[in-house]
Amino acid sequence: MARRYRETGFTRRGAWIAAALAAAAVVAAPAPANATSASCSVSFPTVHSFPSGFVADGRVVNTGTTTLNGWRISWTFTGDEKLFSLLTTRWTQTGRSVTATNVSWNGTIAPGGSFAVTANGSSTGGTFGMTGLTCTPL
Repeated sequence: MARRYRETGFTRRGAWIAAALAAAAVVAAPAPANATSASCSVSFPTVHSFPSGFVADGRVVNTGTTTLNGWRISWTFTGDEKLFSLLTTRWTQTGRSVTATNVSWNGTIAPGGSFAVTANGSSTGGTFGMTGLTCTPL
């Protein structure tokens, strides 16, 4: 068998190097263009303000190609807004920063699907502003 390799100019060492390079190429190959991914967005397009507070109707949207199995939204208020409730979520507010996650029955959102989230709170003069609004798949 060793003689056959020598006749073709191919050595055992060369065979191992070729196999290692082929394996490295497979490992380093990029993901296919049609690979699925999870992503989401959140917005609060409707805000009802009144002198001492606000009601903001928001929506979490699955913008990816796979089903979301949990999500987290977060933002920072721009003024003195304080939440009373963020319906359909588990939420915390520390200073101006708010973080909310899904509850057991609304964490699964199909691609292209959405779920309503309503924020109720107080603020001076009915102001409502947010920065850094993000949605993260869990």
